[in-house]
Amino acid sequence: MFRIDLLPAEFGDAIWIEYGTPPARQRILVDCGTSAVYPAVRQRILDLPARERHFELLVVTHIDVDHIGGALDLLRERAQLGVTFGEIWFNGFVHLTPGGVVPRPDDADVLGPLQGEELTELIVANGAMRWNAAVGGGALVAPDSGTLQALPLPGGMRLTLLSPTQRELDRLKPVWDAACRKAGIVPGAATVADAARLDEAEEAEEEEDILGEPDVDQLAAKPFKPDRARPNGSSIALLAEYDGHRVLLAADAFAPVVIDALGRLPGRAGGRLPVDAVKMSHHGSRGNTSVDLVKAVKCANWLVSTNGKQFKHPDRESIARVIREAGSGVKLHFNYRTEFNEMWAAAGLRRKHGYAVQYPAGDGMGIELQL
Repeated sequence: MFRIDLLPAEFGDAIWIEYGTPPARQRILVDCGTSAVYPAVRQRILDLPARERHFELLVVTHIDVDHIGGALDLLRERAQLGVTFGEIWFNGFVHLTPGGVVPRPDDADVLGPLQGEELTELIVANGAMRWNAAVGGGALVAPDSGTLQALPLPGGMRLTLLSPTQRELDRLKPVWDAACRKAGIVPGAATVADAARLDEAEEAEEEEDILGEPDVDQLAAKPFKPDRARPNGSSIALLAEYDGHRVLLAADAFAPVVIDALGRLPGRAGGRLPVDAVKMSHHGSRGNTSVDLVKAVKCANWLVSTNGKQFKHPDRESIARVIREAGSGVKLHFNYRTEFNEMWAAAGLRRKHGYAVQYPAGDGMGIELQL
């Protein structure tokens, strides 16, 4: 069994993964959305028997509030909920310098440039020896060339690190303090609207692009302007492999970085790596899904996590690139049904381009993909 659930996470990600067999089922949690939607993650955990509230891994992909906000709440309540983590993967300030590793448990110098940086404190409280333990406490970073790291988890899951590279960590370091404050990970920081704390911006669509039925060919052919937001570039992107299945978990990673990493993996057929599903980067933003990225994989299932808040994701260009370039039998999976994605359900479009669409069965339910 290999199942991916995109929980309702507003404009963020909260990805619940289960694998294995019922007597020995393992779990991974990738991000937890914003603080506003943490109660849904919390309830999902409470629905588990107390003895099963263990996750082999919690991945906090990067410090944007739509990925980290709920994770902070979860770590604050970890003991109260009876939740345990085999490992926590997160690149903290110590990891932005090449060779930086998690300090020893008795070392007081574990914090970043923000005195009392809360996320670091919470991870250390879970056990410093379990922080990025798969890489000896060092940075989760993909090499610029050569073989990529394939990191095993209990139960037979294997995670290959695709992003970030050291270049993206280098670019984040000078703005770490500001990025952390935007994500609200300073004790006592003023509480403001989540959307106001995002360190990213996008160009507005031209008016003619948002009126009427989408022209897939025209949208897909628009020039690709890559995302340059530094926190997004620092995202931990992974290829998850279990029982013959592969899933690309792209976080908010940069398309060129992911393309380069995919090109170094074995098993590519006709220039494309076969995967069973792609969780699209940055909620389907036009700056993170290029034609070249779509062509780098052979994939039928494309997953989008967002309710469209703040940036009206997914962008039409990204979805059009998938429809036109991914090949036959494409299925789009949205964890909300919104005004920004419901146009893709049009029967005429689906017949013309040969794709299918999945939306949640009801409000606040998210979606599930069983591989």
